[in-house]
Amino acid sequence: MLNENLEEIKSISAKTVSGSLKRVNEKIRAIIIDGSVTKSIISAAEEIGCQTIVAKNFATTDTKIKLLSL
Repeated sequence: MLNENLEEIKSISAKTVSGSLKRVNEKIRAIIIDGSVTKSIISAAEEIGCQTIVAKNFATTDTKIKLLSL
């Protein structure tokens, strides 16, 4: 997870991303995942106002978040 200045906020496993997003006190600008992004991760990212997700695969692309492939 990266903040507005693109500095690392926290490094966690991909399995705990969606639950951890709501517990981070800082605004998250980008999420980088070495793996696949599920619909629940995208939904949680939308709820907190995340702007970009970078990953290998996406379960869905139906989002306003900018999605970038590794």
